[in-house]
Amino acid sequence: MTAPATLRMTVGDFAGVAACRPSPAALRVLRDGQVSRRLLMLMSVADTARSSRPEFWESWGAVAWELCLRARGADVRAFEDVLLHPHVGVWLGRCLRDLDDPRAAVRASAECARLTGLAAAAALRAGLRPHLALPAPDSLVWLPTLGSVRLTEGAREARLRGDVLDLAGRSVALVERDEPAPGDPALCAPRPLTATPPGDAPPLSVVLEDTDPYRHAHRHPVLPRQTAGELHAWQVSVASAWEVVTRLVPERAAACAALWTALVPLRPPWTGRGVSSSAREAYGAIAASYTADPVRLAETVVHESAHIAFGALADLVDLADPEDRTLQQVGWREDARPVGSVLTGTHAHLALLEFWSRRHRELSGMQARAARARLHHYGRQVADALGILQVHPALTPVGARFVANMADEAARCGFPVRPPPSLCRSGPPPVRVASRQAPDLTRRRGPSSPVQGVAGPGRGTAGCGGKTSDETTPGAG
Repeated sequence: MTAPATLRMTVGDFAGVAACRPSPAALRVLRDGQVSRRLLMLMSVADTARSSRPEFWESWGAVAWELCLRARGADVRAFEDVLLHPHVGVWLGRCLRDLDDPRAAVRASAECARLTGLAAAAALRAGLRPHLALPAPDSLVWLPTLGSVRLTEGAREARLRGDVLDLAGRSVALVERDEPAPGDPALCAPRPLTATPPGDAPPLSVVLEDTDPYRHAHRHPVLPRQTAGELHAWQVSVASAWEVVTRLVPERAAACAALWTALVPLRPPWTGRGVSSSAREAYGAIAASYTADPVRLAETVVHESAHIAFGALADLVDLADPEDRTLQQVGWREDARPVGSVLTGTHAHLALLEFWSRRHRELSGMQARAARARLHHYGRQVADALGILQVHPALTPVGARFVANMADEAARCGFPVRPPPSLCRSGPPPVRVASRQAPDLTRRRGPSSPVQGVAGPGRGTAGCGGKTSDETTPGAG
């Protein structure tokens, strides 16, 4: 295992995150923080299952855990890629909550059984070819990053032989496979959506995640497996939107590409307004209803990527008192929001000011006036929210600095916020966002030891531990 390390951000990198322009160094800290957090959660799931579910552990868990260790030893990066699959975070959170709830014993056993699928996926990605039985709660084998396999109704397990999954009467190749025919009880894999803009603009590669059983973590109803025609429509939409992102905010495109790894298709609401969402447990996923309007989807990408970055930072350091229960009214919501939600919402709307300022400058006539109105609508909302946050007593010193950095960015975009004299800053030291020691997966920990601390599931800014949800207006310009 690696030696103890500390995750740090310079003042400039921290300010860049607050201004919605995270540097490559800051993005590495956010990614490494998510890896540490999920490793700690995975270890806690194993420890708790070992002590509280001995039958599961003897039947499935011990073998799965040993396979996790082998996969991580064979290829750390491949193991981390599986661990960072967006909805693995949702599964880990659900496992820990169910294991802690005596009323959820049956559900907890089913959730724990998914550990075997995660281990198998990590092993395959690491180049191993294991042979083991895979339990299938609800007749579904879940292989994060590889996909899921729906078995015949009532089937409880499948057999993995190397890179082939044996089902009743057929086999499914999990590596270097062809796309299965519609209707076959075969692997439903995430499918890539890519964009390669001209020049030096960064490329984009995300997966269309339309079968993962944990994608329901997003606030709105999800769509089922997309047809070939629907997949093509999404490809065109994403490529067109990425051209808008790289044209309007090229300095932010690389960060958006790093933060966004999966697209979850949402069912459009009856109102006709587009919807989008991100869930803090699903780091890397953006859920959105389909739109053929590239500007609208580009706005969603910029906005939700900011939510993802904020959530990753808030997993490492408290920006506000987690015990604060005060509520504040903000312009983008009808209901009053806790301080953590005000922080993440302000940050994500701040990301749109530069976007709409530049969109306004490239248009003329009525379209330009509409874009300018949208810019000022967001700008007023952000300035008002920052005015609330600057005097909010629940902010930690690091949170106050984050708000001050956001206010600087808002002022740069033409929406100044008058800071109270008490918030004047002078020469802050570097921000220590987390102390990180790479978890030793081979070390047995006490079964009741909580996953808390700098990157554990207990860390979070008050009120921002769940989902974000946004509506977008058709014809965004």
